[in-house]
Amino acid sequence: MIRQVLLAALAGGAIAFVFSAIQNSIVRGGEPRELPGQAAVLPALKATIPQAGFYFFPGPAISSGMTKQEKTAAQADHDRRFKEGPTGILVYRPGGEDFQFGQRLGVQFLLGFFASLLAATILSITASATTYGTRTLLVLLLGCFAFAYIEPQYWNWYGFPASYTMVRVLGGIVTWTAAGLAMAAIVH
Repeated sequence: MIRQVLLAALAGGAIAFVFSAIQNSIVRGGEPRELPGQAAVLPALKATIPQAGFYFFPGPAISSGMTKQEKTAAQADHDRRFKEGPTGILVYRPGGEDFQFGQRLGVQFLLGFFASLLAATILSITASATTYGTRTLLVLLLGCFAFAYIEPQYWNWYGFPASYTMVRVLGGIVTWTAAGLAMAAIVH
């Protein structure tokens, strides 16, 4: 059974890797876009943001040492600035880094392999009591669970474009349907 789980994880990981590449090429066709005015914006970012991090703008102006009145006023100010705009998030590294495409591809494959290993382990637990179709559906539902829960949160809280979110959710469903078909055939 361990051999079947590892083979299914390898197959599922490979399928997830290929389908992720397809999803990313679709997403890159519409979102994200290159930041306009980079020649002016990037030096301003370097001059004003010294630390790498995950930033919100407008940022919350509430801190733990504030009184209830100060927190209420700060929240009202944040709400006003949020309404006026601009709003967004920024994942930022002031010094930059080498892109290392090959390393990122390796990590992407390992992420898909690990997710497939988890799904294959679940399949192995249920294999004797299920049919091929049920095992395929099980992997599909695991993928739906993950993509339906995680990706829409980015749209809801961080303002990710709806088109990006839909491609990611639908792509996840297609990916894990294809992976499920292969994995269910291996783990039985």
